[in-house]
Amino acid sequence: MTENNNLKNQSDKKNDKEVEEEEEKKYKIESLTKAGKIAQEVKKYIKPQIQVGTKVLNLIENTEKKIVELGGGWAFPVNVSINNIAAHYTSPIKDDDLTIKEGDIVKIDLGVHIDGYITDTAFTVSFNDEKSLENIIQATEVALEAAKMMAKPKINTKELGKKIEDIIKGFKFNPIKELGGHQIERWTVHGKKQLPELGVQGGDIMEEGEVFAIEIFASTGEGTVHNTKYSYIYELNPYAGRVPLRRKTSKQILGHINKNYKTLPFAERWLAKDFRMGVMFGLQELVQQGKIQVHYVLAEQKGEFVAQSEQTILITEDGFKQLT
Repeated sequence: MTENNNLKNQSDKKNDKEVEEEEEKKYKIESLTKAGKIAQEVKKYIKPQIQVGTKVLNLIENTEKKIVELGGGWAFPVNVSINNIAAHYTSPIKDDDLTIKEGDIVKIDLGVHIDGYITDTAFTVSFNDEKSLENIIQATEVALEAAKMMAKPKINTKELGKKIEDIIKGFKFNPIKELGGHQIERWTVHGKKQLPELGVQGGDIMEEGEVFAIEIFASTGEGTVHNTKYSYIYELNPYAGRVPLRRKTSKQILGHINKNYKTLPFAERWLAKDFRMGVMFGLQELVQQGKIQVHYVLAEQKGEFVAQSEQTILITEDGFKQLT
């Protein structure tokens, strides 16, 4: 009798665990789907506002405001990267008056999360009519579609990278070796697995249930980026232990980050709205102590141009589900 009861209890626990896992899976898919729909709506909303003469800060703030209005959270600060700037530019605390000009190639990268479930998407708008640049956006879009159609369980992302490289180079541009697609995990924009831009780079195996951002860059330059001296985006270092902080503001900012952004990237200008003074000094101390990491603005060589396209997909049993 006792043995039967033990077996029944074990069976009940197993069933409870299975139910819990099924509910978690359902919640994940619902949250990702909602985040993806918001991202799609935000893109439709913001595209007509991308015009010559538009202030970049206004563009960024309008995009971030719309994400919240539609019920989403910011997965990271909206990036507006122009011309040779490839990634990680968002407006600083003190507005630098950056404005879109004739001849610019403008990349918008935005992320939406629902309870830490993230979708990431990007597109490019060109105000440059040079003949040599007429296909640069198309190159990224064609490569993205081709790579996306290859996505399925058990495929190595290296194979997608080779396809991306072949297409971008076929358009007479170069993929950027330091940038590319990536797995997205809960509360983590850049997950453990990578989706490279080049066939010679190492890859990872895609598995059912995983989320990937297929992110494509095409450059008129050599296909390499460097850190500039500018940084307006930060991220909590989850591996840093307790460290002594001298400034009261540093402690308050750290608590604010933990509560509001967790391990998601955030903008220094966001903090300026909650802390009237001491933001830059507080961030400086947190960086020095290793509590937060810096995302430097990334750039190709001056005079070059970079285009970007990105979509987020969920790997399914027999392929993928597009989320953005």
